This record gives sequence, structure tokens and C-alpha cells, in this order.
Amino acid sequence: MQIRTQFSTFILIGFTAFSLISCGGNNNVKTSNNQAQRFEVKSKCGNESSYTINGKTYQTLPSAKGYVKDATASWYGAAYQGSQTASCETFDMFAYTAAHRTLPLPSYVKVTNKKTGKSVIVKVNDRGPFDSQNEIELSFAAANAIGMIKSKVAPVHIEALTPEQFKGKIPPSTVTKSYNKKQARHSSQTYAKTSEHSGSPYYVVVGTYRTNAEAVDMFVRLSSIGISKTEMATAFGKNRELYMVRVGPFYSQDHIDNVKDRLTQDGLTSFKVVKD
Repeated sequence: MQIRTQFSTFILIGFTAFSLISCGGNNNVKTSNNQAQRFEVKSKCGNESSYTINGKTYQTLPSAKGYVKDATASWYGAAYQGSQTASCETFDMFAYTAAHRTLPLPSYVKVTNKKTGKSVIVKVNDRGPFDSQNEIELSFAAANAIGMIKSKVAPVHIEALTPEQFKGKIPPSTVTKSYNKKQARHSSQTYAKTSEHSGSPYYVVVGTYRTNAEAVDMFVRLSSIGISKTEMATAFGKNRELYMVRVGPFYSQDHIDNVKDRLTQDGLTSFKVVKD
């Protein structure tokens, strides 16, 4: 079993101007509620009732319901980029995910940095950390969202989110301040291989919606079919707030084409590619 984490969900608050590169049609993509409002079932990987690492045995929880804890969090990134997680997903440092030793895979938890007051919702899809006493290990993106990149470790409040609480729908992110994309890009260049992320990033914009609920439905739908790097962004148009769902960032045409193919296969043909 691979022990490290990451991927799949990414909710971002804050939006900067984009220039249109290519267009696949109208933005107002309609979603299927049957596909969009469900938490994921337990992974076939990483959910053994118990497992042993470095001579210590851990008992996995049958459910995340009721899990609340005040503890410390750490984060990890480039060293594990592309590796397989315990849930058999691929680790992506730019997605909002986390590792936990005993929560079911996947689980969704809200993590609040007690020092900054910022919160983020992450998908727990891996096991760990095993090299420290920290309760949870966040991806680079999640750690950056709550302001703990420089500190390495931060005191946090962790609360599990369950289908019973939200009628099966994953709630929107509670990041309280705008995501500083310029700062995040500088940080990612510090901790990731810059050669893999050179040039301007591109995003595949799946849709722009008038209500947060519509955007959340699409976000969950994309996550449920395994499209990584999915995020929500808030924009403003004609004196009102709009909600965008997009996938990215990408730095090569091959990656963009792969996402476009996945969207088309799932019946989503109204999208556009934009340059940040």
C-alpha cells in the first residue's frame, strides 16, 4: 500500500481576469442532480479494517460521522507528485486533498487553521502521516489556502462532513479570504519542479452559474467522475456575484485535450479554454 496522499477536490475563492483562447459553446451547462449530489462510496483500496506501518497497527474507522478533533496539521507536495495514494488515486499537489491514518477513504473534512482563521474542505484519499504525530497532512494547495505553507505545521480544527449533514451533497468551500494566485504560483515554483510548470497556465471552464448551489452540483459531478484539479472560483459580472467551475491549471495542450475528452464523454460539451 502506497502511503502518501492526494487528490481530487479543489475549491478556490478568488478570480482574476482571463483571456479567451478557444470556446466549446455556451457556458450555462445543465447538471444532472442524480450524478451531482452524492458523496463517493468507500474506495476499494485503503479501507482495510486494520493495517500495520513501522510496527504500529492502526484501526480504521467504519465511518467519519461525528469525527471532530483539535490537533496539528502538516503538508507535503512536490516530492510525492504523481505517486499513488492509498485509495489508488494519483497524488496531485495542486488539488485539495489530505492524508489521515484512520478515516475512511474517501472522506471529506473541513480543516480550519486556528492561527489564520481560514478554512478549506479537503478530500481525504490517503493514509498518513507516519513520520510525525500530526493528525492530518494536507496537500500543498490546501495548506496554501489556509496560510500554513511557511509554518510547515499549524494548529487546526478538523471536522468531518457526512452525507447525513448535507443530504448527500458536498458543501462549498469555506475559505474566507481570496486565494492569492500570484503568491501561490511563487510558492509552487519554490516547492515544485519549475520545468514542469513553465509558461502561462490554462484552465478549462466548464460553466459559470448564478447560484452557488448550481456550481457545487457541477463541482461534485466532475469530482465524482474522477476529473482532478477541479475548482470553484467567484467572479463578478453586471453588479452581481457569479460562480465558475473550472479545471486546471494546465501547461500543455495534451493535458487540456484529455480533460476536454473526459468532459465530452460525460455529455458536457459547453466549455471553453482560457489563459490565466
